[in-house]
Amino acid sequence: MRKKYHFKTLTWLMKDENSTRFHIKQDDYFGTIATILSLIKQKLKKSQTKYSSDFYDTLNDLEKDLLWLQKNYQITPKIKKKNKMPKGKDINQ
Repeated sequence: MRKKYHFKTLTWLMKDENSTRFHIKQDDYFGTIATILSLIKQKLKKSQTKYSSDFYDTLNDLEKDLLWLQKNYQITPKIKKKNKMPKGKDINQ
């Protein structure tokens, strides 16, 4: 059984496993996560709480990395390999 998960904020973008699978199939998963990160940064800047510049730098770097991944990579499912021994072969052969 697969574990379901939720993002408590910005739930309209990525709220469950089906939504995540949808974004992967649409080939925009990394871009979607970068957008979520950008929206979180905007929300944090509007809040009264002050965060260190290192924190914002880390979020910015992460957003840039995700956008780079979106541009250069695509997620593909792992293929489960069956470790079957060919007939007539011994382990030591």
